[in-house]
Amino acid sequence: MVKLNRRQERIWALQILYGLDLTDELREEAAYRRINEFKEEKLLTGSFYFEDLVLGVINNRVTLDEEIDKRAINWSIERIGYVERNILRIALFEIQEEVPIAVAINEAVEIAKEYSDEKSARFINGILSNNRDESS
Repeated sequence: MVKLNRRQERIWALQILYGLDLTDELREEAAYRRINEFKEEKLLTGSFYFEDLVLGVINNRVTLDEEIDKRAINWSIERIGYVERNILRIALFEIQEEVPIAVAINEAVEIAKEYSDEKSARFINGILSNNRDESS
């Protein structure tokens, strides 16, 4: 069995969600298909955290996007880049699932630094830190 850490699984979830978002396929059927293809590519068997993240984001996307819109003052969800938008969705979903807020924010910021840039990392930190007491 492959031993994975949560950051790697968050990155995999981001990669899958990014691809689905880019092709306008953020639907459960497309997510299951892409998850299965991904697991075959990586030779993974069993259940993984990244699957819960992908499906959780897709099934809660409306609520997550409303929360992003509420927090992102003067920014619409459509204006936020694909990478940043999906990092925010993952982090907010994790917070909703009771991952400690500080952990979710830190992970989102670190992934943004790796897959985007420092400016995006600050943007994500600002949005996730904005009104965080009201959303939990």
